[in-house]
Amino acid sequence: MSDEILITGGHVVTFDDALGDLPGGDVRVLDGVIAQIGTGLRPGPDAEVVDAKGRLVIPGLIDTHRHVWQGAIAGFTPQMTGYGYGPAVLTGIALNHTPADIYAGTLWGASQALDAGITTIGDWAHALQSADHADANLRGLLESGIRGVFFYGGPGPASTDPNPPHPLDARRMRDEQFPADRDTAGREGLGEHGEPGGRGGREGHGQPGKRGRLHMGMALRGPCFTSPERNREDFAFARELGLPISIHVGMAGTADAVTQLRRDGLLGPDVNYIHANQLTDEEMDLIAASGGTVTITPSTDLLMQFGTYPATGRALERGIVSGLGVDTICSAGTDLFSEMRLALAAERSRANAGSLARNEMVHEVALHQRDMLRLATLSGAEVLGLADQTGSLTPGKQADITVVDLRSPHLDGFGDPVAMLGLGAGPADVETVLVGGEFVKRDGILVGAHAIEARALMHETQDRLRAAIG
Repeated sequence: MSDEILITGGHVVTFDDALGDLPGGDVRVLDGVIAQIGTGLRPGPDAEVVDAKGRLVIPGLIDTHRHVWQGAIAGFTPQMTGYGYGPAVLTGIALNHTPADIYAGTLWGASQALDAGITTIGDWAHALQSADHADANLRGLLESGIRGVFFYGGPGPASTDPNPPHPLDARRMRDEQFPADRDTAGREGLGEHGEPGGRGGREGHGQPGKRGRLHMGMALRGPCFTSPERNREDFAFARELGLPISIHVGMAGTADAVTQLRRDGLLGPDVNYIHANQLTDEEMDLIAASGGTVTITPSTDLLMQFGTYPATGRALERGIVSGLGVDTICSAGTDLFSEMRLALAAERSRANAGSLARNEMVHEVALHQRDMLRLATLSGAEVLGLADQTGSLTPGKQADITVVDLRSPHLDGFGDPVAMLGLGAGPADVETVLVGGEFVKRDGILVGAHAIEARALMHETQDRLRAAIG
């Protein structure tokens, strides 16, 4: 990695209010950190120069909810609702995954994300049958070079308990692998009076090297998928460890999750609510009042019968900090460009439904492609508690940068280049990706020995799984 990288001549979209957009702008990176943004910047004598003319330079995209271990089984359940997903995946093919398969799937899954310009990920790791599986999942993330939060999930060791506790190995994982999170848990995991703490600014995010890019959270079953008593115990365990919590709520077939959390005194700003499509207005208000966050997963929401419309507009109109997620890549795609398009289209459809029912024409529509890109960058960083380190192109933040080639016919447009990105971009248009100033994709190709290894290991896992499931 060069000590200095100068990205020059691109249309720079910072999402920093003090800087805005810079057509023909430059971004200087020093020692993995954004050092300067402007125009006409001169490279130092040993700088590596990246020509970004005709490209869009944006913050690295942020996926706040993704089951990264599924990298080796993409497309496994393309015609399946959430009802069939459980037996096919969670109590089906997932249980055939050895630790080596989890490692291969996670390394490849993280590579899929990086290839699509996603530099930060919320990995909802819910195929962890043992400590060895958990270590393998973390190793896949670490070796990929991606930034993010490892949300430790289940199912944990085999059990006859219909409502098993969250795997207790999470304590070992936090203590051994995430010392920065352990050391700050007592100060930021609890507020002044013992209530759950806030989302932002965990210390240690700026640690050098790949290990400092990863932090830990808890992927809890939540009130929809366990008993009230066990849910209270799981929340208490996560908060004892001082780790952020992520749960699934508001899907078809589930009800009253947020109401139950209020009844049990468990709401808080440390909780991320995935999907949230079917929540009542009262429940959405409770999330807003408690400072919780929402992750919107448009593809799986609509493809897998998780809800009539994604929660995009209902969350944003309440000021709920929200991000976008790909979710389950065995049923959906692997990139956030598709999620941005679908989120915007679905929200406009929801917002216009009343007028259509009255056979009325609407005069204007809310939300723009830029709003979707903000969900996929700065807002996503806020959801994961990483906005002090990434999510915008701001001097002092980590150099997580995605460069998209706009010169192809489908992107070389007349209007706002961000709108063109939202209307038609895909992973193949991502030319350059940096995480912490390290190139992970350049000239349209993933780089590093691990990228070649990931493909080979993924195919080995696929062959073994096909044999195991017949």
